Amino acid sequence: MGQQSRNTAKREAVDAVQDAVLRPNTGYFENDELRAIHARATDYARAGVAVHFTGAAGVGKTSLALQVAQALGNPIALMAGNEWLTAHDFLGREVGTTSSTVVDRYVQSIRRTEKTTVNDWRDSLLAQAMEEGQTLIYDEFTRASPEANATLLPVLEEGILMFTDRTSKRAYLRAHADFRIILTSNPHDYLGVNSAPDALMDRMLTIPINEPSLETMTGIVAQRTRLSRDACARIVATVARFIGAEQHGKTSVLRSAILIARVAGAREAAGRLTDFSLRDIATDVLVGRGVLTTPREVAAALNEKKKAA
Repeated sequence: MGQQSRNTAKREAVDAVQDAVLRPNTGYFENDELRAIHARATDYARAGVAVHFTGAAGVGKTSLALQVAQALGNPIALMAGNEWLTAHDFLGREVGTTSSTVVDRYVQSIRRTEKTTVNDWRDSLLAQAMEEGQTLIYDEFTRASPEANATLLPVLEEGILMFTDRTSKRAYLRAHADFRIILTSNPHDYLGVNSAPDALMDRMLTIPINEPSLETMTGIVAQRTRLSRDACARIVATVARFIGAEQHGKTSVLRSAILIARVAGAREAAGRLTDFSLRDIATDVLVGRGVLTTPREVAAALNEKKKAA
C-alpha cells in the first residue's frame, strides 16, 4: 500500500470515529448504573490518571469516554488507533521547508545576498493536546502497533513527550497541567488488534465495561431513537434473547437494538411501522450479524414481550 493510500485510510478511520461519537443532538442516557461508572472515571481523570475503558464492541466505551471528557470541561481531541500509526503520528513530522532571501545593498557598489532555509514542523494531535491542556481520547488504541504506542510511556508516567526527530525544534514537551488522556480498547481477539505492553497498561487505570442491564439498554435505545420506551423494551428483550453468552464479544445487544430501533423509528415516523415490518427489520439485523434465526422465532419473541407489557 502506498503512502497516499495509508494517509487516506488514516483520515477515513478518524472520520468514522468522529461521525460515530460526535453526532449532534444524540444526548446521553443516564441512570444509577451508568452514573456510577461515569462518576468514578471522572474522579480518576481529574486526579491526573490515564483512564482506560475496555470491553466488547458496541457496549458504549467511546460514548462514555466522550462523556467523561466533556465533564472535565477542557477542549477535546480525538484520535483512532490503527495499524498504520507510527511514532511520527504521536510526535509530529516535517512537512516541508521555508526559504527566505535577504539582499543587502547598504554599500552601493557591493551586493550581498543571504539565503536561509528552515524545516517546517507540524505537531501531532497528542503534542497539541499536551501543550494546550486538552483531553485526548485515544479510541481503540490496541489497533496500533506496540512500537507506536511505546511513545506514550513517558507521557503517561511523567507527562513528558520525548522528540527523537532532529527536525523538531525541541527535545521534549512537558504536558500542560490540564492535559488528560482517556483510552478505549476491545480485548476480544479480532483482526487488527495487538496486545498492549504491560509497561503501558501499568501506567493507566483500566475499567472493564460490560453490556449494561436490559433496563439500561432500553433507556439508551429510547434516548437515541424516535421509538417509545415500550417499543424499545420489546426490541432489546428480543435481541438479548437471541444473542446469548456464546455471542459475547462477537456482536452487541445494544448496537443491534439501536440499529433495529433506528430503522423502525423512521418507518413509524412515516406511518408504515407494523408488527410484521418490525419482525422483518429485526430478522434482517440479527441474520446480518451472524445470529441465525427465523422470522417466526423473532415474531414470537416480540409478541411475548408485547403481551408481558
